[in-house]
Amino acid sequence: MEFKELKESMEPAGPAGLTVAELVAARWGDHRPGLWCEDRTLTHHEVAAGAAARAALLTDLLPPGAEPHVGVLLDNTPEYPLWLSAAALVGAAVAGINPTRRGPELARDILHTECPVLVTARTHLPLLADLELPGVRLLLTDSEEYEALLVPYADATPDPSRATPADRLLLYFTSGSTGAPKAAICTQGRLAAAGRTLAGTFAVRPDDMHLSACRCSTATR
Repeated sequence: MEFKELKESMEPAGPAGLTVAELVAARWGDHRPGLWCEDRTLTHHEVAAGAAARAALLTDLLPPGAEPHVGVLLDNTPEYPLWLSAAALVGAAVAGINPTRRGPELARDILHTECPVLVTARTHLPLLADLELPGVRLLLTDSEEYEALLVPYADATPDPSRATPADRLLLYFTSGSTGAPKAAICTQGRLAAAGRTLAGTFAVRPDDMHLSACRCSTATR
């Protein structure tokens, strides 16, 4: 599998050893609003709990010896940040699947990043119709089966101990202007340090609200 490594000189300064998994786990017990989408509001605690449940499910779904990668083909719904947080807890990487890709190109993106699990919703099923995706388990976030899969993990708690700063967290697809898109790597340490730096630069406080100005799939590819 071919990845494009980002230059180490781009690594932002930050606390040594910090991981995104630790940031997720730190929100456990915080009952202030943490995620708002249309008519649904989740507290920080509920986000951490939801991430822990999905992390436990992902752990059981990943085949032995498989790359700890999960493809995410979703719109900006609460499931997207929940799966980003879940992957962080597992020490896995999220490949943001581009919904503007079609046919063999879309299949290539999923298979190239070796995603044994693909998280999506019914609205995107037409994109996956007739694609050959051997070994890929599909999770539909708006299905009863998906809700049933999560039930046994409802009491899971976030455990950040499995993650390290060097673990891949995001696989960015390049534009592919000189050929097929390649996945560039962003580690947990890079993201956690960048987040801390930006929070300090812009004086972000716990009660501040932030709006997502672009598709999550754009931010993760």
